[in-house]
Amino acid sequence: MLAPIIAEAIGAAAALSENEDPLWSSTSTASTDPVLRLTTSTYESTVFHSGKNGMVMFYQSWCGHCIRFKPVWDELAMMADPSIFIARVDCGASADNKICRSSQITTYPTLRYFVDRTEHEYNDSLSIHKLREFVDSTLATPCNPLLDANTCSERAMKYSKRWLDKDATKIVGEMERLGKMMESSSVTAESRRWMVQRRDLLRLIHENQNAAKKEL
Repeated sequence: MLAPIIAEAIGAAAALSENEDPLWSSTSTASTDPVLRLTTSTYESTVFHSGKNGMVMFYQSWCGHCIRFKPVWDELAMMADPSIFIARVDCGASADNKICRSSQITTYPTLRYFVDRTEHEYNDSLSIHKLREFVDSTLATPCNPLLDANTCSERAMKYSKRWLDKDATKIVGEMERLGKMMESSSVTAESRRWMVQRRDLLRLIHENQNAAKKEL
């Protein structure tokens, strides 16, 4: 009696993963989803040939641990420095399962990080605090226009130059404005990443101004 029930359950789970569970797809479009979904056609070009370091979560849409961890992963992606990628691979999708097989994924969620095109397993805490700390210290190459312009895009350099001579009150006000804008659910993932970078640049300029004042 159990065999037909088990078979039906497995089939339903496979079908759900094939179309992607609404939790992972319908609440956000490709432009608003902060996490990059990788497929067989984009996986290697992203993790090995994009020139960026990053992290990938391998998951199954039915996995309870994955569902509970999703908000943390989304937040990490929203706050991550633009110099890295935060992505996911659905191991339940038949078209993409070979990625998981080749990476020998057997538990969910599994996190892997990539540094200089080399894959490593992440086994530390899954708290947002620890993940952000790890990403910032190990993977990111943050833009610092005050020390090395080569770490910044032309866009970031232009933005920084506009604010270098602004007073502290205006800088703090702009950081607060960007923080409020980032809370909007209608902001696209790309726009949010640019807001995060602008806020970080302003914080850097503000801290440099404070340090200069202390030296006087």
